[in-house]
Amino acid sequence: MSEAVIWEIEDDARAVEGLDADGRPDPAYAAALGLVRAPLGRRAAAAAVDAAAYVVLQLPFLIFALPLLLMLLTGRISLYGFVNHPQFVLAVVMAGGTTALTLAFCITQLVLQGRRGLTLGKALLGLRAVNVKTLERPGFWRSVLRVLVLSAAAAVVLGLVLFLLSPLFDPQRRGRGWHDKAAQMWLVDVRRGLNPYDEKRMRIARKTVAAAPTVAPPQEMPSLATPVDASAEPAYRPGARVSAGVLGVARPSGGGSGSVVGIGSRPAEPPVPAPAPAPTAAPAPAPPRQPAPVPTPQPGPTPVPRSEPAAVPAASSSVPASPAAAAGAAPIPQPRLLGAAAGFVLRLDSGETIPVDVDVVLGRNPSAEGALPVRVADDTRSLSKTHVLLRPADEGIVVIDQNSTNGTSVVQAGAERALPAGAPALVLPGETIRFGERTAVVARA
Repeated sequence: MSEAVIWEIEDDARAVEGLDADGRPDPAYAAALGLVRAPLGRRAAAAAVDAAAYVVLQLPFLIFALPLLLMLLTGRISLYGFVNHPQFVLAVVMAGGTTALTLAFCITQLVLQGRRGLTLGKALLGLRAVNVKTLERPGFWRSVLRVLVLSAAAAVVLGLVLFLLSPLFDPQRRGRGWHDKAAQMWLVDVRRGLNPYDEKRMRIARKTVAAAPTVAPPQEMPSLATPVDASAEPAYRPGARVSAGVLGVARPSGGGSGSVVGIGSRPAEPPVPAPAPAPTAAPAPAPPRQPAPVPTPQPGPTPVPRSEPAAVPAASSSVPASPAAAAGAAPIPQPRLLGAAAGFVLRLDSGETIPVDVDVVLGRNPSAEGALPVRVADDTRSLSKTHVLLRPADEGIVVIDQNSTNGTSVVQAGAERALPAGAPALVLPGETIRFGERTAVVARA
């Protein structure tokens, strides 16, 4: 008979995000996801709630069984008198009930903390416990280890106090105590930060952080200041704007190593003009380009050979001298709406770019009148058929949710805000749009 071998893969065997080169959890990664450490005040309040619930369960034993047991231990009654005491049955029932309830309470607390990261106190105070490496559920046995460490420290009063105060001395400022480090656990605040047990939001946050571009270190740029040594060869720097609005390169006056012409300044001497291309419609005759010298001055106006540029406008009146002039004479109709001058695009988390020059509708199979439908791939089917409408504006893109199933939200200044269906919201460049489980960043073209 062949034996079946079952391989068990450990959780730590898979690739874990958010670890540094030494395999230690990186606090910056957790902060980028939106996780916030549990404040010490609410953490202490949650522990007090759990302790109070435990004490309440002990009241039946303390009231009905403990007095009779103390009478037996102090010798006030014998064993026969203890068994035949009128309150013996009640004491046994209360002691058994207290034991059963306490055992059920402790097991429930450990299971909930191992699988959902919460206890009774943590649920009331908005806290959750996670595995500090994977940022997921800590597991049942890690919860048991944490309780055992605290129980061992409780054997010495000073040891229990030190363990409870140890979160104040965490060098990473994450509020982790010695018992948390022993169990590799971390307590987070789900009221002010992301709930790590919200699988959808957590998956989107991980994709967003993974798709964020890495910021390159700043590079040293050439100085735009005037050289200290006036005789030094001037380096490249912006000089003046040409007609197209692009910064030109400054040229030294006179063709030598003189001063550099700055932005908006005038040169001391007019630079030597480059030879202009001859017009195609009416080329200038060759003799005026190389005139013969006049031996003696004659009265009256003398033709100047270099006055040829003055005739160029006359020639250009009939035939355009450049394509730009032709475009100015017959403007091309522009189909773009508001925002076309700025040229905004939408960059999806998959790397695709969608220009938003007109109204655009995104979805699995969108359809809308008067808007350009764009289909977005979504394997998780979190997008609606017609999910969100995008309209170009002067400053960014207007986003309107089309009553989608999973909704649309915008991330502005690090805070996410859900959009009501049909309500427009202006999204500026650099801000993020989240529709379903897909994200996109507004940018200029």
